[in-house]
Formats: sequence, C-alpha cells, structure tokens
Amino acid sequence: MINLKEYFLLYGKFYLFLILFSSGLLGLFFLHELPLEPFIDYVIFTGVILGIFSVWQYMRYLQKRRQLQNLLAKKMITEAALTFLPIARNSIEEEYQQLIKRQAKEKTASEYQASLKNEEIYEDFGLWLHQIKTPLAAMDLLVQSDGLSPTEVKAELFKVNDYLQMMLNYLRQNLKNDDFVFEPIVLAPLIHQAIKKYALFFSKKDLQLDLAIDLTVTSDRKWLTFIFEQLLFNSLKYTEKGGIRIFTENNCLLIQDTGIGIRREDLPRVFEKGYTGQNGRFQQRASGLGLYLSQQAAEKIGCQLTIDSEVGKGTTVTIHFPTKNFI
Repeated sequence: MINLKEYFLLYGKFYLFLILFSSGLLGLFFLHELPLEPFIDYVIFTGVILGIFSVWQYMRYLQKRRQLQNLLAKKMITEAALTFLPIARNSIEEEYQQLIKRQAKEKTASEYQASLKNEEIYEDFGLWLHQIKTPLAAMDLLVQSDGLSPTEVKAELFKVNDYLQMMLNYLRQNLKNDDFVFEPIVLAPLIHQAIKKYALFFSKKDLQLDLAIDLTVTSDRKWLTFIFEQLLFNSLKYTEKGGIRIFTENNCLLIQDTGIGIRREDLPRVFEKGYTGQNGRFQQRASGLGLYLSQQAAEKIGCQLTIDSEVGKGTTVTIHFPTKNFI
C-alpha cells in the first residue's frame, strides 16, 4: 500500500489532469445539449487504456524501486554495482545516472590513492622503527654494562628523541600541506641554535667546528631548521674524527664534514626513500628516511639539496636557496 500511495503521489498530476479534462468535456456536452453516449464511450475507452497503462507504469515503478533499494542495501556502492541502476527512461534520468557514476568513479580513485598513501606510511614507519631500534639497543647494552656512562646514555636518549621528532615531521609533511610561514631569516642565529642542540655529540667525539655564515634568506623557519638539523645530525653520525665546517657562499648553505663519505655510485640515489648505500648498511645507522624527508621539505619551501662526497675524505651537503628569496 505504501508503494501504491507513493506511486499516486508521484504521478497524481497526470490523473488529476485527465479528470479535469474529462469534467470539462462533460460540461461542454451539457452546455450544447449533446447526447451523452459518445462521452460514455470516450470514458470507457479511455478508462481501459488508462488502466492498462497504469498497471504497466506501476510495474515499472516497482521494478525501479527494487533496483534502487538493492543498491542502497549494499555496504559500498562501487562502479560495478552501478551497472545495476534502472534503465534511464529519459535524458534527465540518464544525466543523473552519469553524475552518480562520475561521483562513484572519483570516490573509488580517491579511496585507491588513500590506500596507496596508507601503505606508503606503513612502509616508512617500518623503516623508522628499524632506525630507532639502534639507540634503544645501545642503551640496553649500556644498562647491562658495569661502567654505565651517563654521557653515553644521554647521547642515545637524544637520538631516540631526534628520531621521534623526525617521525612527527614526516607525519606533518604527509598529512598537512599548508604548514608554512615564509619570513626573512638571518641564518647565523638559526645555525647556532641547532649546533647548541647537538653540542653533546661534538664534545663526545671531540670534533672541531668551523663557522662562516653570512646570509639572510626568505624561508619557513621551522622547516628550514628541520632540514639543517637532519643534515647536521647525518654529518655527526658518520664523522668520528676531524670536524665539520658550516659556511655560506653564492646564496647557499654548505655543511662539510670529514666523515666516512659516500661511494660515487651511491650519490645519485641518496635522496631516495629507504636507500642507505653501502656505508649506511655497513654502519647500520641509517633508515633511508632522513635525507629523503629533508629533500621533500626542501622542495616544499623552494630549496634544493645536493651532495658531493668522497669515501674516506668526507661529504659536503649544500642547501641551495631560490634566488628570488635572496635578501
């Protein structure tokens, strides 16, 4: 009964128009004093045709409703499921169906991209877990040793904190794309603050530090700090003797160390996600995320990173600032 009521609500105007037309025709017969036999024949003929048409139209209506209800009952309406849409009876219904299919296609594509992004994040999280295990394992050994060194424990705790901060920045890069505030930045104070943060490692390894910074740029302070700290920490990890030189020239900031260096054949791939190179694998200190995230962040703030290195002599990482931002 509900379907019948809805049907008449949907098509009631047609029946109402037919009743009004028949009433007007009957009035004309009365006004002109015409015999009613032709009108009665018209009503009977029209009634039979209308009855057949109504039954046929009602069956079509019920079929269309069942098809739509079956679609609505599905947990997910995919492009494949939309092939079971009722047949479009006119151009308007066809355009509505095209709109629905387009929305479903866009939704499917969006969900697929989100799925790929989630898989990528899980994969990267696995790389990060591999990296953070190193300082945790080192702390475990320190705790088990007889001569527990507070300085060593503090250094490993610092690494854990730094890796946690790296993952936080990774999530920011992937989940938030408008987190930028560009402003004029004098590099010297920013560099000094970062070096102070890593002072423990300079002291622990007795590394020399040479600074020659005279440059002001327009950039995002937070992301520029993140990039520099990642590059500096990389230099500290792979430099056991000698020192690190940080200087500016030609609108660039350079970090030069006397560490173990990178093989020439590894250089083209050092910014690839998960790539550690032979020295990174041998030293078991790298996850392949640090340089990748630094390059990603650099591109977002309009910078570029390049690396030049020689095994046994050291590495130079250069941050190229865009010329238009030079002040």
